Amino acid sequence: MSGSEQAAPLEFQGVSVDLGGRPILREISFALRPGEVLALVGPNGSGKTTLLRTAQGLVRARSGSVRLFQRPVGNWSFRERARQVAWVPQGEEPYENFTVEEFVALGRYPSLGPFLPEGKADREAVEAALREADLETLREAGILSISSGERQRALYARALAQGAPLLLLDEPTSHLDMAHQLEVFEQLDRFVSRGPAFAAMISVHDLNLACRFADRMAWICRGRLVALGTPEETATRERIREVFGVEMEVELRGGKTVVLPPSAWADPPPPDPGALRVHLVAGGGSGEGILRTLLAHGYQVTGAPVHVLDSDEDAFRHGNVSAPVVAPFAPLTERSREQHQRLLQAAETIVVAPLVVGPGNLANLVDLRGFVPKVPTFLVGGPPGPAGRDFANGQGEEAYQELVRRGAVEVPGTAGLIPLLSASANARGRASSAVPAGQGEAPPAS
Repeated sequence: MSGSEQAAPLEFQGVSVDLGGRPILREISFALRPGEVLALVGPNGSGKTTLLRTAQGLVRARSGSVRLFQRPVGNWSFRERARQVAWVPQGEEPYENFTVEEFVALGRYPSLGPFLPEGKADREAVEAALREADLETLREAGILSISSGERQRALYARALAQGAPLLLLDEPTSHLDMAHQLEVFEQLDRFVSRGPAFAAMISVHDLNLACRFADRMAWICRGRLVALGTPEETATRERIREVFGVEMEVELRGGKTVVLPPSAWADPPPPDPGALRVHLVAGGGSGEGILRTLLAHGYQVTGAPVHVLDSDEDAFRHGNVSAPVVAPFAPLTERSREQHQRLLQAAETIVVAPLVVGPGNLANLVDLRGFVPKVPTFLVGGPPGPAGRDFANGQGEEAYQELVRRGAVEVPGTAGLIPLLSASANARGRASSAVPAGQGEAPPAS
């Protein structure tokens, strides 16, 4: 994605900025490379927004220089600069209730000559921006009537419509759901891939998004640049402690740096080899309490597929629970579902935590259908639909009710689960003692 043969689209040389008589930025020096996504990370008040505004001449530096495509930023007229730099601010409130399409079309104004109407190229740019920001169905909606997340996407679309080669974004993911956060970074990847002159600089609070998608990270603390480099080079426990003042765990998974909260788990007791084999379907933190209870009672526990960065993945890992792990923000893979099937075949009971169901993990419920008639299955915490945990367009509720129809038992909470598991263990013991000598167990469910 990055290139070094082209001139830097943006360069800071010893830039210091004061606002209201207070120093905000101090001696900032770095260059944005052509073809790269550079993430600005740092705590609130560290100077990220001021840096972005200084980059486009909206704030004047007290000392040092800012060069935009090799020219001092102050030497560009407003219209010239707008043709080179597109800006996505944080929390902009439109002053009039334009339709979304009209609002996005405002991005074309720097490219229009005086008193000239929109042309074919302008309309095509607006259509492409609406499509890229997933706003086509909202084109006729009033910009003031849509949600804050949708409005943030409209700001992004307006910037895309400008057609400028440099894109600056100030926390554009702050009001977006997970799916649209991912889309923003995927769109940035496509944006900088348009050609060697294109580049983007984005301030972001989510370190894991920055580590996954950014080419480099600029770490800003108290107005100073304290580190600049790839996520693997700079996203360390020591750096996070220095910049944010918190202790985090940092691991390399699948070639990408992952930042995790420190684990509060103690080493679990080893399970009894002869204990009941319980398979736990969880996610989003719904299974942690259940898992602790199962481990405390000595059960052997396996887990359904979970995503990296999911708190239940952390719980499974520290609880030594065998479970397929899927990349963050990704749907379950065929391989993870095959692994899930093998774990289910070995299970003697199945426990389903009150997880949030979405398109990414719906398969975890669907894959239970062939096992419920044969393996005792307990559904903890009630159906997802009435509880507002179904984000799969009703398919989560449908899958849950299908399990009930097939014989799964609903359990109000964890307290009622252990007696049911004890009864299953006792029933298993009675069944095992009834098998004549020399005969093995029945073949596993498939």
